[in-house]
Amino acid sequence: MNYKPIIIVHGEPNGIFLEIFFKSLRYKKYKNPLVLICSYKILKFQMKKLRFKMDIKIINPSLLNEIRLDNKTINIIDINYNQNINFRKINRKSNDYINNCFEMSLKILKSGITNKLINGPISKNSFLNKKFLGITEYLAEKTKANQNVMLIYNKKLSVCPITTHLPLKFVTKNITKKKIIEKVCLINSFYKINIGFKPNIAIL
Repeated sequence: MNYKPIIIVHGEPNGIFLEIFFKSLRYKKYKNPLVLICSYKILKFQMKKLRFKMDIKIINPSLLNEIRLDNKTINIIDINYNQNINFRKINRKSNDYINNCFEMSLKILKSGITNKLINGPISKNSFLNKKFLGITEYLAEKTKANQNVMLIYNKKLSVCPITTHLPLKFVTKNITKKKIIEKVCLINSFYKINIGFKPNIAIL
């Protein structure tokens, strides 16, 4: 069976995501090939620092659809980022790098090669800089999505917050009948198209 690749955006280069990524490769086997969008230089630095060993395959994104991928190596699309020290204090110097990683991931999704995207953590203060409430809203803007929903999915029970990334004191003012209906319709459509059945939905 030919599984679609999962595109993984590195996120904040001074965060903990690569440590989590290395541990996941060590302890779990994935059916879908993983493609990491990341700086090769940062990846090598952190592999050395965290004493993780695995071969790396650098992939030309324009040839992604033609390459046979597996998880025996770390598949990486290299996004240039010049940093010579591991784990610096998080600041806005990495914003262009993070944005370039997302741009590459969205280009791949738009090509139709896959529809699977995961992103590592980012700093709301430095990267989003109050322009977006969270990555959900950032990606909605980037993809020009008129509607979006955050669905925390599980086969037995999934949860969707009506509001996202808001301080609690603003939540009640942002819950409306219209928003509830829109979210329910979007979730219902997602289940029928992508998972193949109509879900039972409860509103709390």
